[in-house]
Amino acid sequence: MGSMDLLDPKLDVVFKMLFADRQNRRLLESLLTAVLRPPSPIANITVLDPDLPKDLASDRGVRLDVLVELADGTLVDVEMECDARRAHGERWLYQWARLFGGRLRRGDKYEKLEPVVCIVFLDARTESRRFHSVYEAREVHDHSQLCDALAVHVVELPRVEQATIEGEPLDLQRWARFLRVDDERALESLASETPIMAEAKHALEILSREPSAQRIAEIRREAEIARRLDRAEDLAQGREEGEATGTVKGLRKGVEALCKALGIELVGTRLAELESWNAQQLQTALDSLANRRVWPPNDSEERK
Repeated sequence: MGSMDLLDPKLDVVFKMLFADRQNRRLLESLLTAVLRPPSPIANITVLDPDLPKDLASDRGVRLDVLVELADGTLVDVEMECDARRAHGERWLYQWARLFGGRLRRGDKYEKLEPVVCIVFLDARTESRRFHSVYEAREVHDHSQLCDALAVHVVELPRVEQATIEGEPLDLQRWARFLRVDDERALESLASETPIMAEAKHALEILSREPSAQRIAEIRREAEIARRLDRAEDLAQGREEGEATGTVKGLRKGVEALCKALGIELVGTRLAELESWNAQQLQTALDSLANRRVWPPNDSEERK
């Protein structure tokens, strides 16, 4: 096969087109097995939402998860996420709770509810410092499991180099390398390692040749670029507005604009701090938000 432009499997729409396709069911089974490491092989899975949403082009925030039901009734939600701003536990837990609560019908007994598992492939680094983190509901002292209904797996693709130290299987390492692939030579090398990687390479090449898939991926890329440009403009405008006036009111507006652009919620302690800060403290907050993209630490946090 001659040289070609491969679609990026880290792009959520490409991830969904690749793994939700019925013809690629073996790839999805292998991917889930690598993450979940079940006691018995995963087979006979059902993709509940194989189609792309109709508003894909216009809605930058539309979710493109792959929702799967296993043979034992377990629901698995698989997400590909490249935006570090969306990498936080509240969002993942909300997604799990929405899916878990949606399975309960009037008259159902709680013990009959099947588990819900969320898997996030993240092209960013979190504070966990692990390649593969698993979050469950456990007692804080003896770590006994409350129930097996909750599990959130976060696989940080940039940390794949430390997977061996963590004892992660080679299959998961290969899938992480596949999702991060950026040229045909790397893909060719990966495909030579196992038959399933060769199959994944072939499937990605087939998808990359389809004009419709190319158009969909381009629409999604353009939407993402537009969203980032909007955010950059909001950041610049917020800082300019705040610093131009130099007043407490103007600086506070600048902080609010920056928080909106960065996805930082102004609630609770943060809102109280914002309303109580003087001009110097607000300027410090502006600098922290614009340069470090984080809410400024308070004095007690800085002393730690």
